[in-house]
Amino acid sequence: MIADEHCRREALDWMILLQDRPDDADVRARFWQWRQAAACDAAWRDLDHVADVLRQAYEAAPASSPDAPSRWRRTLTVAMAACVAVIFAGQVMLPIVQADLSTGTGEVRSIRLADGSRMTLAPDSAIVLDGARQVRVLRGTGFFQVRHDAAHPFQVRVGDAVVTDLGTAFEVRRDDGGAHIAVREGRVRASCEHGSIDPIDMQPGDVANLDCTTNRVWKSSARPSAIASWTQGQLVVAKRPLGEVVAALRPWHRGLLLARGSGMARRVTGVYDLRRSDRALVAIRRAHGATVRHITPWITIVTAD
Repeated sequence: MIADEHCRREALDWMILLQDRPDDADVRARFWQWRQAAACDAAWRDLDHVADVLRQAYEAAPASSPDAPSRWRRTLTVAMAACVAVIFAGQVMLPIVQADLSTGTGEVRSIRLADGSRMTLAPDSAIVLDGARQVRVLRGTGFFQVRHDAAHPFQVRVGDAVVTDLGTAFEVRRDDGGAHIAVREGRVRASCEHGSIDPIDMQPGDVANLDCTTNRVWKSSARPSAIASWTQGQLVVAKRPLGEVVAALRPWHRGLLLARGSGMARRVTGVYDLRRSDRALVAIRRAHGATVRHITPWITIVTAD
């Protein structure tokens, strides 16, 4: 069984939680329930060698050694860094190799396409140009200001999801569950390549999450002016889950940013400076009672219960 992306991310979260609370019976019970899914069990087994490294390092450090604690922490840091590399090497580096255009952490890139349309890529994004009027999003988010041509529709593809311009400015993001689409101006049509979902016509302020694998659609709305606010370096949210806010900060944050705890469902309203993600995390901690822990310079964990 091959581990999927979602389970790989959760496996790292479980590894950290089990290290933090090794004697918590409830944590252990939830962990074993999570492993019942074959893909998640495969993800955990992929990381098992990291646990072996930790055990061997602990056994190698004599109990009487005065520097044993520091040696343990150094080994943990190295193992965590290796763990991050194992998890993200496939899902992050491969799309960059395939991409025609990509961005790094905190980088926003604006491109004028051959047909006169403008595309702005959010940080940690990768796309392929399939001709003059078609774009594939491999990772991350793009904002498209399209030069309309009814005879040659502009299309953005995310997996099997197809977003067709009807004269508009719109955002498309690739999520674990498919495509996130939000319209700032004009209209778009969202559909699945194989026709498994009826096409959805969207107008300014319309937001849709389209999963063509499970044939599910979630619809919501937002202020049109707040859509793609990241192009101005801001994250504008109104009554959105805290976990979603932390996820939006990830492409702007140096290192790995993890979120956990039942409080991640808490609804959040605010405006955050994406270019200063550390300050945004401080604001979240103060306003919403979250805990922000810097495990290493490369790993930050946000917890809310």
